Amino acid sequence: MKEKELLRLIQISKLYYEENKTQAEIARIMNISRPSVSNLLTKARKAGVVKIDIMSYDHSQMGLSQSLCQRFNLKTCHVMESGEDFHQTAARVLMEYLANARVLGLGWGYNINRVIEALPQAKTGETAQGIVCPLIGTATVPHRGYHPNELSTDLSRKTGFQAEYLISPAFPTTEQDQELFMNTTNYHTILERWRKTDTAIITLGSFPLVPDHGTALRFGKKLTQEKAVGSLLSYFFNLQGERIEGDDDYAIQIPLRLLARIKHVIGIVPPESNTSAVISCLRTGYIKHLVIAEQTAKDVIDQNQSN
Repeated sequence: MKEKELLRLIQISKLYYEENKTQAEIARIMNISRPSVSNLLTKARKAGVVKIDIMSYDHSQMGLSQSLCQRFNLKTCHVMESGEDFHQTAARVLMEYLANARVLGLGWGYNINRVIEALPQAKTGETAQGIVCPLIGTATVPHRGYHPNELSTDLSRKTGFQAEYLISPAFPTTEQDQELFMNTTNYHTILERWRKTDTAIITLGSFPLVPDHGTALRFGKKLTQEKAVGSLLSYFFNLQGERIEGDDDYAIQIPLRLLARIKHVIGIVPPESNTSAVISCLRTGYIKHLVIAEQTAKDVIDQNQSN
């Protein structure tokens, strides 16, 4: 093909496919007949100037969502478009459930903090009837995301929910310290809230974690030996979604039996998440609704098929 002819095919293809011109419009621009435009577009495809890829249903956002729901028994799955703001998207999904939530259980971490920041401010005069409370105690790390009581306050200010607090460290160092906190009036009040929690939002995390959750003291070498890959709050699971228990794990967090009873557990998957960790968390069965990036969704489906 001569250079002049190639440049003509490229020009016509750009007008049609990139600028959305009709064939009649291109005919006027190029001073040729409309059938000639059609013939040249056909020639461009045959010559490889234009390549048309048709997405399969399985790789569409709807197909990915449906596949994840079927494979992991999810109620809903929101697959984000590439480039879409993750925290804004997760905030919109959370807002869909806040209207009917009576008790919202709040996870922790950098991403939960960012999702709360992305929530819109309730308008003056709007009132909400719900309660928000932490699902885990406070960590000693300085980042605000690991201070669930502060997150509860932030969400309360954004939404009007009544904030309640768990006055306890996340990781007491001894069984006696754990019993001390679990025997307080505050803990029993929050325990009752957990029993009535109907909505929760948590991050699907991985092992090892940054910051670490005192895992050496709590688990020794068990997490490594038993091949931990996923985490929810500060529970750890192997690739099959089975919990790994520590001999000295005295964490203060919602019991898994109560987490399993929550009707709407929204799991958020940051775009940089480890695929095996996501599969591990989904296989536990605790997650009911998922927010996940498109590429991560594809990776999860592909890897889950091969495992």
